[in-house]
Amino acid sequence: MSEETSDYKRAYESAQKEFKALLDAARQTEKRLLVVRKSIQTLRELCESEGVEVEPSEEAADMLENSTLAEEIRTILKARHPARLRPNEVKNELVKLGHDLSAYQNPQATIHMVLKRMVESGEVVETISPEDGKKSYQWIRRFPRVRSAKAKAFLGIKR
Repeated sequence: MSEETSDYKRAYESAQKEFKALLDAARQTEKRLLVVRKSIQTLRELCESEGVEVEPSEEAADMLENSTLAEEIRTILKARHPARLRPNEVKNELVKLGHDLSAYQNPQATIHMVLKRMVESGEVVETISPEDGKKSYQWIRRFPRVRSAKAKAFLGIKR
């Protein structure tokens, strides 16, 4: 191996380490965003109950308005990983984020359907508790599925 080749290898390994560190930081940021969003919602409700006016958080409102229910459930499961959540816990988390679930005739059934689709797509694993037979769900997919032939070739994926 030439000296130039080993320099490339060191640079490659360094880039891999940095990439992993950035992914870890992104996961931590995603978890923290969820916590802060819930805090904003809770504090807003507390202020309102005390008659204190606060300016609504435009950023939190924008996320709420422009995210699908599936995206929000995905965010919750990712942030709570490796915890397994039951559908009613997911529902409670959605409410804490400020979601008005009254638009759904049966919010619990809608959440179940979204979770089942995530299981089918390989994003989430479903577990049935031996104690009570109830289902819980856990985020399992770290990276989006690689679909393009070019990306697969780049990553060395055969299928």
